[in-house]
Amino acid sequence: MKFFMMIVVAVLIIFNGKTALASSQDACAIWICLPGGFPSGCGGAYSEFKKRIKKGRDPLPKLSSCTTGPNGEKVDGYYQLGYERFEPCDEGYVLREKQQGYRATQGLCYRTQCAPGQYQENDRCENYQALIRPKPHYVKMWVNGEYLGQYFYQ
Repeated sequence: MKFFMMIVVAVLIIFNGKTALASSQDACAIWICLPGGFPSGCGGAYSEFKKRIKKGRDPLPKLSSCTTGPNGEKVDGYYQLGYERFEPCDEGYVLREKQQGYRATQGLCYRTQCAPGQYQENDRCENYQALIRPKPHYVKMWVNGEYLGQYFYQ
């Protein structure tokens, strides 16, 4: 329900009848469609998203180029892109990742009290295999200083 409400708020903010000229409507629609995995009705946004990546541009346009308030005033928006390979560990455990190149290839969740400083096979400390995230890329969004959430995508 929270996710749905945030999408509704984003729709109201972004598509209130005025879209900034700095970005196309399809580019701005990426903000709405991406968190839902580009559901039906988001074909234009998905095409724009792929085109932006292929051309080496940021996958998302500047949020400020797509947002206006109810009276047409600019709304301050900010986003952060990232990548998280593994799901969070259970409470009382901490994740240690084995790096190979620039991406983690393995992850173990260790009991917090005895967790090693880095990834290592260690049977003396209770641990379990970290779960790989099906959608590891994410975007975190803020509008007018209010944190809207973190959304994962493929």
